[in-house]
Amino acid sequence: MKKHLLLGLTIGISAFAFAQNTATLPNGVTPPKINPAAARQAFPYQKNQQLGGNSFETMVNSLQPNLHQNVSRSSAPITIGTTQYQMQSNASICNRIVKNPDGTISATWTMAQDPTWTDRGTGYNYFDNTTWGTAPTVRIEGVRTGFVNIGVTNAGAEVVVSHETAVAALHIDTRATKGTGAWTDAAISGLPDTWARLAVGGANGHTLHVISNSGLGGGTTMINYHGQTGSINYSRSLDGGLTWDILRYIIPAIDSSHYLGFGGDSYSIDSRGDTVAIAVGGFDVDVILLKSVDNGSTWTKTIVHQFPIPMYDGANMNTDINSDGVVDTIESNDASVEVLLDRNNIAHVWYGRMKVVEDIGGTALSYFPSTQGLMYWNENMGSTAPVMITSVLDLDYAGHPADGVINMDWDPSGTLLGFGSYQVSLTSHPSAGVDANNKIYLSYSGLFEGPNTNGQSTTLPGAGSATPGKSYRHTYLMRSDDGGTTWCPPIDITDPDLASGLYDNTEGVFGAVTKDVDGFVHLIVEEDYSVGHGVSTTTTPDPQTGPAYINYYKVPVNDLACGIGVNDKASTFNAINLFPNPANNSVSVKFNVNKSSKAVVKLYNVMGKEVGSFDNQSIANGTILNINLANYNSGIYFVNTLVDGKSYSQKLVVE
Repeated sequence: MKKHLLLGLTIGISAFAFAQNTATLPNGVTPPKINPAAARQAFPYQKNQQLGGNSFETMVNSLQPNLHQNVSRSSAPITIGTTQYQMQSNASICNRIVKNPDGTISATWTMAQDPTWTDRGTGYNYFDNTTWGTAPTVRIEGVRTGFVNIGVTNAGAEVVVSHETAVAALHIDTRATKGTGAWTDAAISGLPDTWARLAVGGANGHTLHVISNSGLGGGTTMINYHGQTGSINYSRSLDGGLTWDILRYIIPAIDSSHYLGFGGDSYSIDSRGDTVAIAVGGFDVDVILLKSVDNGSTWTKTIVHQFPIPMYDGANMNTDINSDGVVDTIESNDASVEVLLDRNNIAHVWYGRMKVVEDIGGTALSYFPSTQGLMYWNENMGSTAPVMITSVLDLDYAGHPADGVINMDWDPSGTLLGFGSYQVSLTSHPSAGVDANNKIYLSYSGLFEGPNTNGQSTTLPGAGSATPGKSYRHTYLMRSDDGGTTWCPPIDITDPDLASGLYDNTEGVFGAVTKDVDGFVHLIVEEDYSVGHGVSTTTTPDPQTGPAYINYYKVPVNDLACGIGVNDKASTFNAINLFPNPANNSVSVKFNVNKSSKAVVKLYNVMGKEVGSFDNQSIANGTILNINLANYNSGIYFVNTLVDGKSYSQKLVVE
């Protein structure tokens, strides 16, 4: 696990430009000039530390320019759990949610109900194709664990892999039938590692592929394993976790002859049949693709993006690449990588862009927390460099036109980051899935430039106070219809109605997408009112003022179609009015549309169960549909409306 600490060194850097290969985004959009007043500071980076801490910089009011203006929220969330422990990963997203072929869904997250995290472990919930279960309050393990992954075999058995914290050891929980039954709970013998990733594959769907880090060895200092401080180890079970025929194997292409070591959570894994893909990254290492076509027996290596200094040692080296006596700022990656195998077993890789530097005579690599840009590459691109497919969005909202720079609030004292510190890029945490037509769906977290971005100290219901002077991150979705050649504009799905309805005071991060997508993108997101994850060993962490919600989203794939931007959606969605709200005996849905059409209106309870449906309603401009609520209990419902392939969800309170 990595931590980025402010150890005393700060290097002032003026605004830097995009690298040549990342200067243009989809549709030929070129970033406008960056505000020359936008300064950066770099902060020492020290990888492989327990917990992960915050880093600080003197904030600026302008960041990299925005390249999209498409924002829409069309799906209401369902809360399936809560957690006081709010860091789901140090970098790359764990495989925390599985959509099964029968429509059921298994979801997990690192959970604690105690604010001191003594009860930390796996939170689990299950969707039985009708409703989600009751939000859990007790972990599934008998010991304290964290950083959880879930897989389901072809036989329907569930497997959860995490790591124990009292001792460095990977932990496995299994049960024969998904969604029901007692868990068998045990440490994996002979695997004293941490920060695992799990994928289920093999021709018969019973192989477990696990990658992990040699980690802390039960202490607080990274141990040396086979010549590496933080090796990435591969393990395999051919029988669903009963036995392990490969255990703690270092793939030769990433052994000590190539890399000094890796940070925790700096890797991702996917499997489809006998094909397995692993992506690896880190501030001071290459972005690497490892691929096996024989179920993990042999591997080939592709360097997706090369760090220019092999075997980089921050304690004894600097970033003067051309030996001219002046250190160079290097474009690297933020260790938050994602890999996806599409239906043709082509590997797709994403990572957050990161700038790093180390001064002559320095003892640690420094990084730029305000770096942004989400990078993408796939095997069909060959030697073509990764491309940037999205950045922080320069929004156009009431009273503030898009102006070519990212405007944020920040701490007036200038001592804290103007956003929550996750030690990753401002566009990061990619997670991806693919549908039967080989269309690719991607979620990521990005800094949110909005009308009331966290400059408030208003007390929010059930959550304490917002953090003054920091901007939030939201979760975005986007898709590619042509195997990654082009990408549709992203949409913002972060909950506009999270308990308070104060959309601009919501942090939405750590989105995890099911690898298999049907007519909907299924994902879980951690959402709350506090910026950052609040897990820190520093003296001034991002504060947390209540539990985070684990929210499930079911987003129609049509919401992500190319050519549907904010204005297109507004003409349909903003013209659908729900009144009165709160309602008592009835509620009316009014349609203001440009042409006659058909509408489908469905009513869901808070657990996601459909409780009312009105199909094929003929509508014209001004049509009003009245819904009788006499037989509905008091509570929160969601009214989902589908018109011309576009959907919108609104919260309804029944009194």
